[in-house]
Amino acid sequence: MSNDPTMETVRQGRIVSLESLQPGESGIVEIVEAGSFENGLSVRLRALGLSSPHQVSMVRRAWFGGPLVVRAGKATEIAIRRTEAELVKVRKIEG
Repeated sequence: MSNDPTMETVRQGRIVSLESLQPGESGIVEIVEAGSFENGLSVRLRALGLSSPHQVSMVRRAWFGGPLVVRAGKATEIAIRRTEAELVKVRKIEG
């Protein structure tokens, strides 16, 4: 077994923005870069289920830069702006 931190990151999955996931891909929320929890956007994203360590999946992407439909958990589907999805960093689940 290797102690190489790069290999450990590869095994755990890459950290990417939620906006970069393609339909059918999933990830685990690592960081929400929306400011402090008193900030309105951060509170709203947490209320929608976009907080660490919840699983999220990309359901579909609207054309021409429109909103994204994301599944938070097993049953909750939400539509969010791409600019908001850029603030959510996820560890991509490979496979």
